[in-house]
Amino acid sequence: MLECSPAVLAGRVRECDRLLPRPGTVPSSALPTVPWAEFCDPTGPWLSRCAAEWQERGGFQHRRAGLVLVSFRFGWLAACATVPEFHLGAPVPVLRDLRVAVTAEGRLSALRPGTSQVVTARQWWQDLTEAFEPLTRALHELGGPPPGSHEYWGNPVGSVGTVLWRLQRAGLPGDAIATARELLTATGREHLLDIAPDRDPWPRRTTCCQWWRAGGGYCEECVLWNSASRRS
Repeated sequence: MLECSPAVLAGRVRECDRLLPRPGTVPSSALPTVPWAEFCDPTGPWLSRCAAEWQERGGFQHRRAGLVLVSFRFGWLAACATVPEFHLGAPVPVLRDLRVAVTAEGRLSALRPGTSQVVTARQWWQDLTEAFEPLTRALHELGGPPPGSHEYWGNPVGSVGTVLWRLQRAGLPGDAIATARELLTATGREHLLDIAPDRDPWPRRTTCCQWWRAGGGYCEECVLWNSASRRS
């Protein structure tokens, strides 16, 4: 844990709000929110519309791409909402009473987590898992991969490295690689994120989020960093 005054810690957390899409970056009154369980209902209007929005925005032919990208979006937002606090030693927002903000087009825009608390790495992962599992089951019911598929789970796990790399690049204090390794160990899914301290960027996903298929290019931590299509 990084030792500092409450005021300094609060300033560091605010800096994370500037760097990442975090709960405080979307005004609470700007969009309607729905309970997470309601969003994840495969028979309800929210989840299917969110997947359709990804399909439309990406112009995907294969329906699975939009479904997998829903898990990518949640995994990214969940990591952005919780990993910075864990790294900085601040109380971590919990996802137990989660609500989500959704645009009129169906886009999952922001998370509204519950009360923050000090947690261990294992508790952090358990909290995220309890939120993520209902989403994977629902996406499977809509035609996506099985709930345990790495196509889903590679998203929250891989996002851990991306978030911490961005904090490190911005100059925030602390050993980002050590935090990444601690959280990765807690996931029990170490094969989903490759960490090489001498590489820049040092985190590398080992699964694909599908977005490159839309012509949006490759993220710096993309699993396809050395693919033939990227080299060309």
